[in-house]
Amino acid sequence: MPTALPNSYPSNSNIPNRPTNGNSGTSNTEHGSNGIVQVVRSRVWSFVLLYAAVSLLLRFAPLPENFATFGALAYFCGMMLTGPARWIVPAVALFAADCIGHFLNIPGMGFYHLPTMVLNYAGMAAFGMVGVITSWLWKRQKVSSQLALATLPASVIVGSALFFIISNFGAWLDPRMGYDSTLSGLMNCYWMGLPFWRSSLSSDLVFGAGFVMFAWAISNRLATRVQTR
Repeated sequence: MPTALPNSYPSNSNIPNRPTNGNSGTSNTEHGSNGIVQVVRSRVWSFVLLYAAVSLLLRFAPLPENFATFGALAYFCGMMLTGPARWIVPAVALFAADCIGHFLNIPGMGFYHLPTMVLNYAGMAAFGMVGVITSWLWKRQKVSSQLALATLPASVIVGSALFFIISNFGAWLDPRMGYDSTLSGLMNCYWMGLPFWRSSLSSDLVFGAGFVMFAWAISNRLATRVQTR
């Protein structure tokens, strides 16, 4: 997270039919990475609402600076939701946090320099796009579930880095930060933001991968129970 910002982010054709008896078909764990996405999508809104609530609660918890879950929420929504909802949900959650921080006059929270704020939201959308692309690549390459889960950390790092680059560009534009309006000033802004990104990256890795793995594990367990009845 950049120094200028508050602690926020700010086809089913491959899925086989349900077995008609206990000796036919395969479990969801054998469907590969496309099965991960599809099995979570069957219950996706339960997890989306849960993760949005967790993100809001942790936003106001006494955590290390820039340790937040909105990037992870955007990543999960990008991967698991479809249509405009994948962009709207994380943006609304972050905006709600900004509104609460602003109207309660919580130090370091709320509204700030408009271009910086817009780029903060754009960075979160880029994080969500990484989730969209990751889901698409899993399906296109038909990778196994194990390999898909193993690639989650690398995918999250890419999303976190994009957020850092975009949002710190916004920090450089904020005249209150005092950076020179030169390439040297921009590079200095990124350099000064690296210690803050370390905390953001830690939370992104913990919650970005954790949100996906937890949702898949619970959804797969519930689906397996249904199949064995």
